[in-house]
Amino acid sequence: METFTDDTVVALASFLAPHDMLSLASTCKRFGDKNGTTTSRSRRMAAREARKSGGNREVRQKTESISLIEVAAHTVLHAKWTDDEKNALPRQGDESWIGIYQEFLRVFCLPLQFDKLVGECSYSYVGRGNKATVCSSGFTISSAICSNIMRAGKHYVSFQVDENDPTTDYGSILCGIMRPTTKNITSLRKCFPVDEDLSSFSLKDYEILHTDDNVDCCAMNTNMGNGLILKRWKKWEESELMAMDERQRIQAARETQLQAFDWEGMEQTQEASYKVGFALDLDEGTLDVYKNDRRLGTLRSGLVGEYCWVVTMISISDDVQVSVSIDR
Repeated sequence: METFTDDTVVALASFLAPHDMLSLASTCKRFGDKNGTTTSRSRRMAAREARKSGGNREVRQKTESISLIEVAAHTVLHAKWTDDEKNALPRQGDESWIGIYQEFLRVFCLPLQFDKLVGECSYSYVGRGNKATVCSSGFTISSAICSNIMRAGKHYVSFQVDENDPTTDYGSILCGIMRPTTKNITSLRKCFPVDEDLSSFSLKDYEILHTDDNVDCCAMNTNMGNGLILKRWKKWEESELMAMDERQRIQAARETQLQAFDWEGMEQTQEASYKVGFALDLDEGTLDVYKNDRRLGTLRSGLVGEYCWVVTMISISDDVQVSVSIDR
């Protein structure tokens, strides 16, 4: 590839998947060095086009610091995404265009799937390698998490729920959103994100990242129809509580407790098979609910920050069997 011009390299690299772009960028300084000093027409054009696009997507790097493979990722992104998709993936600092391209594909193009299972649930046996459907039975509180991180804009999902006995009081299905977590939770025997500490943050981090109206997990009990929130995952250490005054301790205790609430439009469900949809608008901070393609209402408003989709399956009987599928 040393015989190719920079324009040719960019044109060829634009056909690669993000992980292949990254591999090519790692081969030599010419393709992947962000701190190189050489420039080319294609790099200057990419920087100029990015400046024209404006907003959060403006390239903050100097023209000479844009690598060829970054130019390729930037070029293919701007050819593929819509204005709404661009708004939903604001570039943070000098974030790699290759990384944003990978996130664009995961969030908007590739089929949704449950990337992380916690507890006693498992993937469906139907369709080998299918990670879009999870099953649970027996005494368990399990969660299936879609790791696609939603940072801005509008996002949609549907959960197809199938239960063998929806009239029983021995099980519940919770669907909703939770904070992306870097905590190692895959070894947990049970996982209830709306009532557990899944944070990996310090107290100082939490004071910076959270506001009074924010929530770390928001879900709807599909059987009962009510909403559940946990404002803060963070469980305070005794030393942290001692450093607070009485008012702060009361507030801290309230925020780390599960809160159930009714909302306008809520409905109970006693069907064996049904579909629940969510529309998350992070520009407006709202989470709307749909049932069998019929809008019920707004479950929660005032949402701020990054979220991912999650399903929690609760069963206290060996007779309860549940499967949940995720789709766009």
